[in-house]
Amino acid sequence: MALSLVLYELPPAGLEAMQAATWELSESHWMLAGGMLVATSVSPSYLLSHLRQAVRRAGADGMLLVTSVTTSLEMDGVDDAIRGWIASHLEVTSAE
Repeated sequence: MALSLVLYELPPAGLEAMQAATWELSESHWMLAGGMLVATSVSPSYLLSHLRQAVRRAGADGMLLVTSVTTSLEMDGVDDAIRGWIASHLEVTSAE
């Protein structure tokens, strides 16, 4: 599974819709303030389309940005649990 980074600025209804839609494409994701890391087998463009549709169905509007995460990801202030989760998903992606 690939790891995608989703950045967002959404009203509460849009955020709830986006989180619910994420479970449809991913069994594992990590929420951050204003962002989310998603382990998924779909492309960033498909993930964006899926999330955008869910937000619009909820009657909300806002900013969504989706990109792939690579092994060149640099982090600071990230606790060990998140680092481990990211590393495990990046190892799986690079081994595929």
